[in-house]
Amino acid sequence: YQSDVVYWLSHIINAESGNQPLAGKIAVGNVVLNRVASSLFPDTVYEVIHQRNQFTPVTNGSINLTPNAESVAAAKLCLDGANTIGNALYFINPRSAPNSWAARNRSYVATIGAHAFFA
Repeated sequence: YQSDVVYWLSHIINAESGNQPLAGKIAVGNVVLNRVASSLFPDTVYEVIHQRNQFTPVTNGSINLTPNAESVAAAKLCLDGANTIGNALYFINPRSAPNSWAARNRSYVATIGAHAFFA
């Protein structure tokens, strides 16, 4: 693994879904990697995560918290090809963002833990 990719992927997984089941952690990682692969988003994990107004943990600083062991494992599983959410490019917590842009404009894929995922 590239250490910087594991570092940033595990940090965003932990910040967004550290208290979620492993499948949810993998799904968050999948969204980041799906964005890297998409022509609609930047080309690196770091750039996707730090793209303006995309991930709240970058804005509020929780991206800098040390990830738990399961978040690091989830990042590595994602990089090994594990995928629990298909081609989803967005996720939200419907309880905190019930009328989000993604919910109104993108195709619903699934809910895992506290997150709804959209393609």
